[in-house]
Amino acid sequence: MSSQDLPLLSNIADIRARHYLLQLHPNFHSKVMRGKVIIFFEPPTACERRGGCCTRECTCDENDRPIIPPSRLAGFRAQKRPVPPLDSDSDSDEDVQLPPDSQVGGGEGAKDKDFEVVLDCCDIRVRGVSEVSSEGVDLRQYLDPQQQRVCPSAVALWCGQRHSPLHYAVSPWCIKIWKPGIKEAEGFPRVVCIDYETTPQGKSLLWRSDQDGNSCVFTPAAAINNRSLLPYQDPPSAMATWQAWVTVGRDKVVSMTGDARPLRCPPPGEDGTSGDPPTHAPLEECCCAPDQEEGLVLSSTTCFYYHTTMVLPMATIAVAIGRWEVETLPTVLPMARHPEAEAAGRCHHYQYPCHMDPERWRYETPVTLVYPPSCARAVQPLGCFLPHALAAATRLLGVYPCRRLEVVVLPQCFGSLGLASPNLIFLSPTVAIDDPSAFIRLAHEISHAWFGIVIGAQDWTEEWLSEGFATYMEDSIYSRAALAYQRARTTTAKPLTTAKPAATTKPVTTTAKPVTTTAKPATDTTATTTTTTTTKPVATTTTTTTTHTNPKNNTQKKRKKDDDDEDYCVEDDEEDDDDEEEDTNSRPRAAKDNGASQVKEEEEEEEEEEEEEDQEPCFRCASSDPQCGCTLQASLALGASLPLKLCSSHALTRDSLEQLAELRAHLRYRTLAGEVEHSAEELQTLRPMQGEGLVGPDGVNYVRNGLNPEKTFLQVHYLKGYFLLKYLSQLVGRDRFDAMLREYVSVHHGQLVLSSHVLDYFLKTFPHVEAEGLTSDALLEEWLHQPGLNDEINDMFGDVSNELFEQVGQHLKFWEHFDKSKKRSGQTIKRAKVQLEPFLFPDQLVLLLEHLLELPKVYKRTLRQINEYYGMWAQCGDVRHRWCELIIKSDYEDLQQVERFLLEDQAMGVYLYGELIISRNVKHRRLADQVFGKIQEDMDETARMTVFSMLYGE
Repeated sequence: MSSQDLPLLSNIADIRARHYLLQLHPNFHSKVMRGKVIIFFEPPTACERRGGCCTRECTCDENDRPIIPPSRLAGFRAQKRPVPPLDSDSDSDEDVQLPPDSQVGGGEGAKDKDFEVVLDCCDIRVRGVSEVSSEGVDLRQYLDPQQQRVCPSAVALWCGQRHSPLHYAVSPWCIKIWKPGIKEAEGFPRVVCIDYETTPQGKSLLWRSDQDGNSCVFTPAAAINNRSLLPYQDPPSAMATWQAWVTVGRDKVVSMTGDARPLRCPPPGEDGTSGDPPTHAPLEECCCAPDQEEGLVLSSTTCFYYHTTMVLPMATIAVAIGRWEVETLPTVLPMARHPEAEAAGRCHHYQYPCHMDPERWRYETPVTLVYPPSCARAVQPLGCFLPHALAAATRLLGVYPCRRLEVVVLPQCFGSLGLASPNLIFLSPTVAIDDPSAFIRLAHEISHAWFGIVIGAQDWTEEWLSEGFATYMEDSIYSRAALAYQRARTTTAKPLTTAKPAATTKPVTTTAKPVTTTAKPATDTTATTTTTTTTKPVATTTTTTTTHTNPKNNTQKKRKKDDDDEDYCVEDDEEDDDDEEEDTNSRPRAAKDNGASQVKEEEEEEEEEEEEEDQEPCFRCASSDPQCGCTLQASLALGASLPLKLCSSHALTRDSLEQLAELRAHLRYRTLAGEVEHSAEELQTLRPMQGEGLVGPDGVNYVRNGLNPEKTFLQVHYLKGYFLLKYLSQLVGRDRFDAMLREYVSVHHGQLVLSSHVLDYFLKTFPHVEAEGLTSDALLEEWLHQPGLNDEINDMFGDVSNELFEQVGQHLKFWEHFDKSKKRSGQTIKRAKVQLEPFLFPDQLVLLLEHLLELPKVYKRTLRQINEYYGMWAQCGDVRHRWCELIIKSDYEDLQQVERFLLEDQAMGVYLYGELIISRNVKHRRLADQVFGKIQEDMDETARMTVFSMLYGE
C-alpha cells in the first residue's frame, strides 16, 4: 500500500453501527467544530459477515449470498476530492487513553486481549469515550430504521443517561475503543458516546468566507469523506441512519442532508440537555414545532434539527452553514411512470420507509434554494429552472428517491462545479448566473439522486457507476427541462413586454414595469465565477444564448453558405458592399409562388401542432397547456422582469438540442483524448481493482489511488463511462435503453452494485445482443479494464457533423482568412456579421476556440477582434477558460482576463497555472505568483497544494 492509497480500518465484519445521534457546535473564530456523537451498535448478520447484502434481517438463500471482501468501498459521493496523506496531531502513532478510574494495569496488554471497535477518523481530538446506559429505553427505535424516528429531544435523553468511561486509542487514521473483559462483539456496549472536536486542518470541513465576506463552513467532499467531521464506519456497506443537531448563532442558516426541512429547536446545554424534559414522542407529536422560540437556553443561538430514514453510508452526510437567504420554491409533482419489469416497483433493500415505494408516489417534492444575499438576483433564473429540471428527471428515471431537494450556492473557492448528497446539492456560483447554458450541471447533480445515492457502487474505484451514468443522463434531463423552461419564460414574458424584438446581441428586455415579486432585492449581480473538478473540463451544455447577431438587422434571412474563399477576403470597398447588402436584405420579399407559400404555411402549422403535442407538462399541475398559470406564477415569484435569454429568431427545438448533444459528445471526446495522452495508464481504467479487495503487507485493506491528487483533475470515469453507455444505447436504441435504466433503478434502488451487475442486467434485458456475440466479460475487458480509447469511441465521436458543426466551420474559416489577410481591419468584422450565421449555443464557441488553439499561431490583432466580436468575458466559464488558454498561448498583451479567471474560477484556474508556467514567459510567471499569493489561503486545499507544487516544486 502506497501513500496515495486510502486505508480502510473499520472492522465492519465484526460489528455494525446502525444509527448515529450527532451534535455539532461550530466556532467560526477558532475554526473548530465541537462534536458529540452517540452510536448504536449491534453484531452483523451472517450475510454481512460474508460481505453480502446490507439488510439487518437477511432473507437471502445461503447459496445466493455472495462472498465479497468487506473492504469494498462505494463511490456514493457525486465527486471525490483526493488529498495527500494527513499528519497526526499526536506525537506518537497511537495515543492510548484509559478512563481515570480504570483498574486495568498495562493498558496495551489488556487491549490486545479485548474486543475492539475500530472507527475511521482523521484530524479529530477525542475528549472522551463512554458507554451509555440504555436502561428503560427500547433500542429498536434506533437500531431498526422501520421504526418511527424519535423527536428532537432524543440527544438530550441520551446525554442525560448514565455514562461509564471506556478505553480508547487514537491513531492517525482511526480510533479504537474497547471495554476490559469483553472478548466478543456480542458483549460490547450497544450505545457509545464519543466527545470530540475537529481541527482547523481537517479536510472534511472548509472554513471560508462567502461572496459577501461573511464566515461560512461546508463539507467539500474530501477524499477522506467525513473522517475529520466525526468518527464513524466509512465503508459504505456499513449503512446507517442518523439524526443531527447543529447549534449556531441566530444570524446563521444550516443546510444539511435530511428527509425534511429542519426543525428549529431549543439548543441543548453543555451536557446535551435542554430545559424541557426529554421524551421519545414521535416526530409529528414533538413539542418542538418549527421556529418555536420558547425555552431557548441562549437567546443568541438556535438549533437546527435534521433526521433521515433512508439507510445510507455516513460518508453521504453534507452540511453547509452561513449567513444566507432561504428561498422556498414551488413543490414538484411526481411524474414517474410505473416500471414495466416484473421485478420492478418493489423494494429489495434494507427495510426503511422508502420513497420509491409506489404507494408513496403521490408525494410532492419540496424544493428550496439557499444563497448569499448578494446573489439574490443572479440565482433567480436558477430558481425558475430548478423545478423544471427535477420534473424532467422524474419523467425519465422514475419517482425522485429523496424526500426533498435543497440547492445551496457556495463560495467561489468551492472546489467543484457541483456536488450531490441525499436531499442536498451544492453548486458553484458559476451555475447561479442568468445564463441557461450553465444549468447543465444542475441536471447532472439531480441525476445523482438515482445514480450515486439511491444506487451506489460496492467498489469505490468504480466511480463510473455514478459519474458516467449522471453524465449520460444530463443531456436528456437538460433538453426536456430547457424546453419547459423556455415555454415558461416565454409565457411569462409576453404580458410583461411591449417592446419589439431586439436587434442586437443584448438580451431582450421588458419595457413594462416589473410585477411585484416576493424575492428580496439583490445588492450585487456579479456572481459569474466558474469552478470545476478537472484540469480541462467538459464544456457545459448551453441552450439559449446567442453569441452574436447582426446588430443592424436581426430579422434578416439566413445567408446561404458560400464555399468560395473569396467571400472571406477583405475588399477595399467592403463598407459600400455592406450598405448594399443591408438595403437588399431589409426589403420585404414578395412571394414568388402563392401555391408554394400556402404549402409552406401548412407545413409550419403541422410542425407547430407536433411541438404542442410534445410539450413538457407543467411541473406543478402536469398540464400541457402553456396557459395553465403555474409556470407564470412561479416565474413571477422569482422575478419575471429578468431578460429572456433566447435568440429572437431561433427558439429551442428538439432537433437543435439533439444536435447540441452530438456536439457536446464530440467535445467530451476531445477532452478524454487529451487526458489519455497526458495521464498515467493506471488512472485511465474504469475498474482498477477489478472487483477484488486489496490488502497491504501490513494486513490493512485499502483503496488504490484513493488519495492520489492527480485523480482530482481527471474525468476519465465521467467520460469513458458516458461513452460506454452511449455505445450500449446505440446497440438497442436510445428509447429502449433509457426504459431499461428506469427499470434498473426501480429494481436495484437502495443497493450497492458492481459493474458486472449493470452489464448483466443489460444483456438480460436485451438477449439478442448477447446472441450476436457481445458478452459481459468482453465489455469488462475492453471498456473497463483497458486504458486509453477503444475503436468504438473513436468511430462514434471522433468525427461528427451536423448544422452546428457546419456553423463552427464557417466561423473558423473566416478567422483563418482574417488572420492571414494583410488588410485586417474592423471593416472585416462588419462584413462578417452579414456573412456568418450566428451561433445558437456557446458550446459552438468552445469548439471554435479549441480549433484556434490547434493553429500554430494567431495574431494579436485577430485576437482583439475575436474578443470584441463574441464578447468573450460575457460568455460561460468553459468559453472563458479556452479563451484564457488562447491568450496565454498567443502571448496576448491583455492578461486582465486571465487574472480575473484565476481569482474567480479557482478550481478551473488550476490548469491555467500550468499553462502560465509552461509558456516560460516572465510576465506569465509573475502573474501566476501574484494571483496565487492573493488567494492561496482561500483556495480549496487540493487545488492549493497542486498549484504550489507547479510553482515551487514538491
